[in-house]
Amino acid sequence: MTMPFAGRKLLIGALAFSLVAGSGVIIPTSQNYVAAAALTTPFKDVTSGHWAEKHIAKLALQKIIEGNTTTSGAFVFRPSENVSQQEAVLMALRFAGLDKKADQDEIIGFPNSFSVSAFFKAYVTLAFKEGLLDQVEEFDLASKDTKNAWGTKPATREWVTKLMVRAIGQKQEALNLQNTASSFSDASQISAIYKGYVNLAAKLELVKGVTSVKFDPKANVTRASLATMFSRAESQYPVAYEGQVDGIISRITDNAITVYSDKKETSYSINADTLYYTYNTETPITKQQLLEYGDVTVIARDGKALYVEVKGDKAHTSTITGTLDRVIASEKKIYVWVNDKPVEIFYNDSLSVVDSDGKALALTAIKRDSAISIVQDAFRDTPIAVKIVAAPQASSTSVKGTFYGTDGELITVMQGTTLVSKFMTDAVTLEIAGLTGATIGDLIKEADEVELTLNEADQVTKIKVANRNVKTVAGAQIASFVYDKKLLTVVDASGGNAQALYFTDKTKIEYSGNLITLASATSLLTQNRKIVITYTGNSIVSLQFVTKYTGNLVSMNSASNLMMVKLDNGSTVALPYNSAYVEHPSITSAAFSDLKTGDLITLELNNTQDRVATIKVHGNAQYEVVSVDATAKKIRVKNAMTAVFELSVISTEITNEAGAKLTVEQVAPGNLINVSYIGKQAVTARTVAATFGKVQAVSASSVTIVDLAGQTTVYNVDAGFTAIKGTSQNNASNLIAVGDYVEVQKYEGNKTQISVAIGESRIFTSYNIASAQIWTEKVSDSDNRNYFNVNSNTKYFYNGNVTAATAFKAGEAITIYGFRNYAIAVVK
Repeated sequence: MTMPFAGRKLLIGALAFSLVAGSGVIIPTSQNYVAAAALTTPFKDVTSGHWAEKHIAKLALQKIIEGNTTTSGAFVFRPSENVSQQEAVLMALRFAGLDKKADQDEIIGFPNSFSVSAFFKAYVTLAFKEGLLDQVEEFDLASKDTKNAWGTKPATREWVTKLMVRAIGQKQEALNLQNTASSFSDASQISAIYKGYVNLAAKLELVKGVTSVKFDPKANVTRASLATMFSRAESQYPVAYEGQVDGIISRITDNAITVYSDKKETSYSINADTLYYTYNTETPITKQQLLEYGDVTVIARDGKALYVEVKGDKAHTSTITGTLDRVIASEKKIYVWVNDKPVEIFYNDSLSVVDSDGKALALTAIKRDSAISIVQDAFRDTPIAVKIVAAPQASSTSVKGTFYGTDGELITVMQGTTLVSKFMTDAVTLEIAGLTGATIGDLIKEADEVELTLNEADQVTKIKVANRNVKTVAGAQIASFVYDKKLLTVVDASGGNAQALYFTDKTKIEYSGNLITLASATSLLTQNRKIVITYTGNSIVSLQFVTKYTGNLVSMNSASNLMMVKLDNGSTVALPYNSAYVEHPSITSAAFSDLKTGDLITLELNNTQDRVATIKVHGNAQYEVVSVDATAKKIRVKNAMTAVFELSVISTEITNEAGAKLTVEQVAPGNLINVSYIGKQAVTARTVAATFGKVQAVSASSVTIVDLAGQTTVYNVDAGFTAIKGTSQNNASNLIAVGDYVEVQKYEGNKTQISVAIGESRIFTSYNIASAQIWTEKVSDSDNRNYFNVNSNTKYFYNGNVTAATAFKAGEAITIYGFRNYAIAVVK
């Protein structure tokens, strides 16, 4: 029994033995008693490659063991020094999560023969109460050893083994093995009271012999050995340590690991200081050796993973095979036919899609009815697809047949006696010879012979009518109009070739860019008025009252005073122009000599429609937004060729990259905008979606990029692909290499432009956290680009390791990768 002191209550002093301090060294807790987790590398005297490094690091981060600071300032563990019995007790209590139950204010008395340092008395008492120690047995052992104080006596291998087995609640199992023969050659040296405990510890692989056959029971236990024993014991006695989570790795990126635990996912940042181990080896592994979708233990502080241990070899996944039916990207799900039954499969942004050769694919590139293999996780209530493997996909194909009908999503054609239906893309185009701006509504059921062009996802991207002949007459003149007959007689621009044509319910009539009804147009259908008319057979498809023409310049003849323009519908017009005014988007006082063959121009006519009054040249420019004046509806912009100027957008349609309309206030400084001009007027301004990232893989047909947030995207190299590196530009992927930092811009029509960042060598001077800018030395007196904007996604590397902006020192040479003074990555 523990004997209480008589008299007043005693207070235990604040001085404590560190579990890992040198024997007899007392460390003041409030000053030098430092937790190992506070340091990137816990202990200076446990070098990389130490045989117990894994276990020491883990227990330090679990706060089971602690270190101390030497007089020289080094934080140390002293792995080869002996551990005392009282220190081993405290370590065992911390291992079992019981140490907080110790009452340091309790009045404790032990027999004179049982000597324990003051700080450890409450812990030893608690160990007796919790069954980690047998009080009668320990008092008896202490009374027989008059030379050594029980508390400071070095702990032996057999004594520690019993303490550890009782700490994991396996006392009875040990007693059951008391009379079992030992596999150790020196079993006769193991004291009788410890035999069952040693047998069980060896069976559970909590302890190992000093050799394959020798246990050496009387040898003292070093701090490294004790850390190893308790670390191994955690497999038998799991405890919820602060900051530790057990779960399944659901995602790994360059800078984070995501763990699925308790039906939720948590992401932890990782860097060069994160330690990686696996359950069946003592030496560290690399991040690349982590088992995705496998069991893992993570010890983290403030959202950062400090220790990651793989807990097994099994990936919690399952694989199913079937044929792809449909991809619904908006809901992140696909439908697959499995054993002739439709199965709904969900996915997320981390989905990996490859062909059977391992080449990355876009999910939309897999054709309908393609055979696919889907790897799903097996740990969520609703499994998520993590990888899809498809057979190599053939290039685009086409379908021909007679138009049968459409519901807006599907188009159906008749092939012989079989109806074939295909989904249409949102950007599907319709081509009818001679008919500009044709829509699906212009198709004639069971009459039009059509050819459907399919993309790699088996969706219709283009519909071409093969048997329709639509004719256009530009500059036609009205000869007569009979309203009740809906009959219009026209002649061509020369006054000949009369045509009698009829308006139908589908005829489109346009005046000054607006659609009007036939009733509204009646007063305008007067003799000699110029129009642009399209017709098929004797039916009018469209009629446009001419106030202007838009097309490409074919020729200008100063002698005849005629300029010829080819319109979008393929027809041409010739008009006098010698008194016209020329308006050019980039030339202040433009003249006829500034017009080039092929220029897209708009000709505004005079009141009598017989000559050109104004020639407006179309143009496009990309700018960087400097600032926005929402009140005056002006945007200050610049580019490489143009200094900062104010762009008025009062009459400009502003949209984002998806085509949704924006207000001036929604255009942020730093954005890129593409501006389309007609003459001096900015007609449209469209923001450009820019994504920054690093190239992960390159092939002739695709480029795989991991953006700064860790998302992976595959970009197909197709007709809309452009690559830019420095002054070089082409439509292939050979300018791009793995490891390049890039900017990806998406344009209308599904066009992709990838620009490679050229590293810029600079001398670092400072980092301003308030303005989020890195400053460098000027390379010349006129250098005004010696600062670079950064944000939370900017990456920093110092000698190959991930670091922070604060790690760089003034005078160090750095390389900056970025665009428009925005840094993607800063490398030392």
